Amino acid sequence: MFRSHHVALAALLFAYVVPATLIAQEAEYTSEVDVQIQSAMSAGPASVSANATIKDWGMNVLREGTNEWTCLPDQPDTPGNAPWCITAAWENFLNAYVNNTEPTYTEIGFAYMLQGDTPVSNSDPYATEPTGPEDWVTDLGPHLMILQPDVSLLENISTDHLNGGPWVMWPDTPYAHIMIPLESRGH
Repeated sequence: MFRSHHVALAALLFAYVVPATLIAQEAEYTSEVDVQIQSAMSAGPASVSANATIKDWGMNVLREGTNEWTCLPDQPDTPGNAPWCITAAWENFLNAYVNNTEPTYTEIGFAYMLQGDTPVSNSDPYATEPTGPEDWVTDLGPHLMILQPDVSLLENISTDHLNGGPWVMWPDTPYAHIMIPLESRGH
């Protein structure tokens, strides 16, 4: 009887412990797609990203979603951690920006970047090197961005990224948009 209990215990351990160990080992070998999905989902609140479509930066769908949001992963070849969750207007904006054309969105657009952003010029959308501390936006933490099709409505909003509140990035360009920091910023 003693021996049969050991056999039963061994069978029980094998049935529960071995599969759990294998599952844990499989988790260590997460695919690149899974990494991109996790990165993209970190851009917005779970209420947005849990059901968002996830795309890579080639705009290939990695996971179909069920809401109006699209999330994009961090681009590993840029400094910082900068995934995005965006509405359709921002997809239009990004397509225009990449192709150096004017965006054609007609609705207000929203974007979350809860992981922060890559250092960037506040005035020149295509600057690749620092343009001076009064213009070069660094250490930008979590923030929201808003597109307004009627850019004349942005005229009375500050363009100073160190003003402590919202500001217009890339004013006087077709890519003007409102930046809303979610953490304290300032001089």
